[in-house]
Amino acid sequence: MSAVDQSSIKFSLEDYYIAGVESNDGSNLNQSIIYFKHNLANDGEETGIYYDNLNLTFSYYTGEGIIVPVGNYTIPGFRQGVKAETDRKDFVVTAQGWQEISNMSVSSDVVVFRVDLATAVRFRHYITGIKSKRLRTMAWCKVEVDRITGKKKSNKAIQLKHMIERHPNCGWIIFAFIIFLLSVFVVPCLVFICFGVVFDYCMDN
Repeated sequence: MSAVDQSSIKFSLEDYYIAGVESNDGSNLNQSIIYFKHNLANDGEETGIYYDNLNLTFSYYTGEGIIVPVGNYTIPGFRQGVKAETDRKDFVVTAQGWQEISNMSVSSDVVVFRVDLATAVRFRHYITGIKSKRLRTMAWCKVEVDRITGKKKSNKAIQLKHMIERHPNCGWIIFAFIIFLLSVFVVPCLVFICFGVVFDYCMDN
């Protein structure tokens, strides 16, 4: 699989917060809740983006560097226009309690989480209306969370690194645009010229 960056797509994690879940009697349950806010941006000036369902996986790193998944979430697919941004804000209930997760960390200050995103995208040129093939896309980032507060340490948004199955070839867009120009301008002109030649020939005879 040839994987390259797609500069027009940007994924970022704006907010991330984890809290333990308590039962009615105040005792801790073996669960926690992760609140998150994702931003998806299309910086392209000529192409819109069609997203398939975006599947998120939330994990954390143990002291031995092992990645342990604790929750999943799906953002329904949608269409995004040129130079547009979309926020998705929600929560996911994890399979482990926050206290248990924090105890697995080797650091006394932070717990390192990982967020993975998997989807497929299609690009649509806004002039020609032609869509690209569906391209599998993966993105990921690490998130440092304070062990005391459960909040993301950094106040800044975290950019997700991403890879795409195959960069859409701009050649087909250029070719389609040339055909479009030919059909709109050149062909009518040729028809008009030919009609004029035939008309003059008929008048001379």
